[in-house]
Amino acid sequence: MSNYKQDVIFIGSSCCDIIFTGLPSMPKLGEEIWAKQLEVTVGGMMNSAAAASRLGLNVCLAAEIGDDLWGDIIVSKMKEEGIDLRYVHRYDEPYPQITVVLNNREDRAFVSYADDRHLSRHLRHLHQVVSSSEARLYHFSARKEYAELIATAKRLNKTVSLDTSWDEEWLQSAELKAMIGLADIFMPNLKEAQRITGKHDPDEALAELAALCPVTVIKLGERGAIGQSDGKRYAAEAPQADVVDSTGAGDCFAAGFLYGWLQGRHMADCLRIANYCGSKSVEAVGGYTGAPSREQLLKALNGL
Repeated sequence: MSNYKQDVIFIGSSCCDIIFTGLPSMPKLGEEIWAKQLEVTVGGMMNSAAAASRLGLNVCLAAEIGDDLWGDIIVSKMKEEGIDLRYVHRYDEPYPQITVVLNNREDRAFVSYADDRHLSRHLRHLHQVVSSSEARLYHFSARKEYAELIATAKRLNKTVSLDTSWDEEWLQSAELKAMIGLADIFMPNLKEAQRITGKHDPDEALAELAALCPVTVIKLGERGAIGQSDGKRYAAEAPQADVVDSTGAGDCFAAGFLYGWLQGRHMADCLRIANYCGSKSVEAVGGYTGAPSREQLLKALNGL
């Protein structure tokens, strides 16, 4: 019997997403516009955690929140999705983490705010989480603040997966490449992979990243994904999707890939599962609202 208490511990920030959809245009200074739809949900690393939980994985989310309305919403949504709350770091004061999303046809804009007064305190909490927990895999946002934390995870022989986000200076840094070299799985999108490697061609970017990390995947959006493992290249097309909101698609893709990988699936199957999860995500407003259940996945992929 396995000694692991969780399949995945997700480590990264989570925020309340206030999503306006169906805007006639992007707002201009001094003018008011009206949205056709409003959704209040939770984003950030919560997208991957919720998507993985829906697939039947036992997951924890190690995020920081405050004793305020925003923290209440995050906890409520985590409970709805069956996510283990034991590693949530909650302060006894307001600590807002909020993103406003403006969706206009196929374009979108964001306005975000994240209180970071207690970052050093939270990093100490995360070190305790990594040191004291036993999970099959630890999935991190590849933030520069997590460099020492990820190095600690590897010293403790933890299995590490990394996703990343857009920060032009950080993506071009030697420090990020060193971090990628510690990971077992790395899953950037194409734009991020191009910025990290300086290679425009997706296959050239994949080859360079695969030299750093044994399992590397590049998300290509509606074109699917490519990946490399054990020196072999793989590719998978994305299924057709009726795009409503692309927020969180990459996060749900990552959850699907990790589900397949933890199931011991072939790399090609992992990409197929990931593409399906990402494509379902874009068909609903919210980062994980459209993420499929395990039953939906098995039915759609013929029992894969």
